[in-house]
Amino acid sequence: MTTTGAQQKSGLPATLRSADGKLTAGGALLNLNQPTALTPPQKAALVIAALGPDAAGPVLERIGDEHLHSFTRAYVHLQSVPRIALQAVVKEFIEQLTEDDDSINGGFEKTRELLSKFIDPNDVDRLMNNLDASGGQDVWGKLVDASDEALAEYLASQKPQLVAVVLSKIDTEKASRILDLFDTEMAGKVILCLSKPLDVDESTLQILGDTIERDFLEPMEVTSESHDPSVMIGSMMNNIMSEKREELLSFIADSAPEILHGVKKSMLTFQDIAVRVPPNAIPIAIREVELEEFLQAVKFGKENAPSSVEFILANISQRMAAQYQEQMEELKTIPAKEAEAAQSSFMSVIRKLGASGEIQLIDPASEDEAEELEESAS
Repeated sequence: MTTTGAQQKSGLPATLRSADGKLTAGGALLNLNQPTALTPPQKAALVIAALGPDAAGPVLERIGDEHLHSFTRAYVHLQSVPRIALQAVVKEFIEQLTEDDDSINGGFEKTRELLSKFIDPNDVDRLMNNLDASGGQDVWGKLVDASDEALAEYLASQKPQLVAVVLSKIDTEKASRILDLFDTEMAGKVILCLSKPLDVDESTLQILGDTIERDFLEPMEVTSESHDPSVMIGSMMNNIMSEKREELLSFIADSAPEILHGVKKSMLTFQDIAVRVPPNAIPIAIREVELEEFLQAVKFGKENAPSSVEFILANISQRMAAQYQEQMEELKTIPAKEAEAAQSSFMSVIRKLGASGEIQLIDPASEDEAEELEESAS
């Protein structure tokens, strides 16, 4: 009885055939041309063993005790393995990997079970909470894709506390557009709710999500991390029309003065350019925005933020400033809402530059500091 070089390299036992040419496995005779006669653990044992000691070692280190025991039992019982049997098993293994219609058992619970083996349970919860049980978007993600007008109309009939929870769960730009569609009274009540901690447990969020899915999303066919409410409200204010923004700031000053400075600090509007944006940011921001959008923003800025326009034109070359002036004169006048949207786009670029650290934004002065500066100037 001889052992081939290939068999020695693979780590498989020497080939032993019965008299009729069949494989002996644990005392049973198996048809060599029928790999399906082998059990799954026996097939796995053959594939792993065929890798050889060097390659099989890392594989065995990574499998759990239960599977390691299965491999051991199966391999012990495979007392003789002809090459034809090994080739058949490997061929079947490769075919299963490459079959187009072959699938892996997945799903919501299987995903959670798999992640739990490698990731901290709290991180698993955070990841899985962004998906519904089918693995698709959760209800909050679906709301982002919903019509602003339809969502605002639905929320306007709900209690301010509920609306505050919903807005806190969706993207701030989307939330700001929804807030802008409410009347001032409703928007003010929602802001008051947002100014206080929104301590909502998972079961309540689930009920709320199911209700929105049933009552709003279906007919139309993020546990989120806590954050400073003034930051969230300030981010929403960035995309609200200036007239309503001033009304809401006045409302906050009267009803929730403790968050007013935080809200203003988190805001960065076109009107803030001269006092919040460093001069070197202007040329960079202009390069990052569409020219026509920039021109529309500056043209309208002559009406609603003249000091910002003056600051912008003073921090670019005289030649470019003159060129922009000529181009603005050629632009047709657009509705104020579209013009403010252009200003918001320009400011969005500046906010991104600040967030990336490419520019250093200037913190606004507090009310007391502002009064001191005015007194010093006078």
